[in-house]
Amino acid sequence: MTLYPASIGCVIITLVAISTGYAAESDQAFLTCPTFSDDQVRLACYDSYAPREESMQPLLGNGVDGLTMHEPNKLLARLDSQDERVHYMDATLSVKYPVLNPVVDAISSVINIDRVRNTPRLYLAFTTRFSQYVATRQSSPVVARRYNPELFLRVWRDGVYDRTNPSYWDFGYGHESNGQRISDPQGYRLAADAADLRGDPEITARESISRGWDYLSIDWVKEWNTPFLANLAGRTETQFEYRHYLDHGLFQGDPEEYNVWEGDGAESRPRANYSGLQFALAYTLQDEPCSDWVCFERVELEHTTGYARPFDNNSTSLEVTTQLAGIPLYFWARTGYNSDLVDYYKYTNSWGIGMEFLR
Repeated sequence: MTLYPASIGCVIITLVAISTGYAAESDQAFLTCPTFSDDQVRLACYDSYAPREESMQPLLGNGVDGLTMHEPNKLLARLDSQDERVHYMDATLSVKYPVLNPVVDAISSVINIDRVRNTPRLYLAFTTRFSQYVATRQSSPVVARRYNPELFLRVWRDGVYDRTNPSYWDFGYGHESNGQRISDPQGYRLAADAADLRGDPEITARESISRGWDYLSIDWVKEWNTPFLANLAGRTETQFEYRHYLDHGLFQGDPEEYNVWEGDGAESRPRANYSGLQFALAYTLQDEPCSDWVCFERVELEHTTGYARPFDNNSTSLEVTTQLAGIPLYFWARTGYNSDLVDYYKYTNSWGIGMEFLR
């Protein structure tokens, strides 16, 4: 992402203004407060000049402004039944950043949106996933799995600040691909021959087959502050997402999906048969289920199916996040499709253990 000089200048001016304001308040405190002889009054005076934490912080959606997490960031050891049945290191990195804030604010004012309760933001997001076969393949190669830039408008409902049962809507346009380049049988045969010469399995050639789609998306997320489990205090979060894969996109052009020369039959396998509808239910626990070393933090159940053939091809995952001596330990299991964009149409069982970063 490129930051233009004007944007950098605005950031610098804002930081200077904030720091100058804090310095001015500090000077005023040391001029005024020592004049009070009573200890309690003097301490209260100093407290009145202390920098205050902003009380109106967003509770849902990982922040309004600044660089923040988009999808959870993960690093784990993973195993897939469709792979070579060897473990590998798998990483997901995902961030978002608000763009064109003055334009969005101006439009919000014109159409009379209550910006205190329903602050809209236009986000540019990027998610990438890659894997490394450490000590299980020659030279421990890194394999690109997913590149997912996205532009989306987020509108909060039920208020952004100090609210009960908050929610938001996302309306987006995105591109999802695996960043690979093989798109014909000749290229695949050359890659397979090269893998054979290296002593690698043929699956390493298959990983280089190109996949890609453009899509439109609608995403609804709601946080329920009332406990889902009566005996465990916490917050319930529900999510529903619809992705519509385009026949011809602005960035992708025609989708790159299954090819007959891959050898899995003559039937076409559009992505819409396997994904596009997703429902997730997450429960974030509070401090009660903790010992000296372990805190159970979050449990999430996710179900995905295709919108072209709902519930014909289903995928389900279960995730558990804990804090073990301050380390965000993550356990994950998945059964179904879309374990990898290359094998989006193949039924796969996957497992993983590692770290998940939710902030």
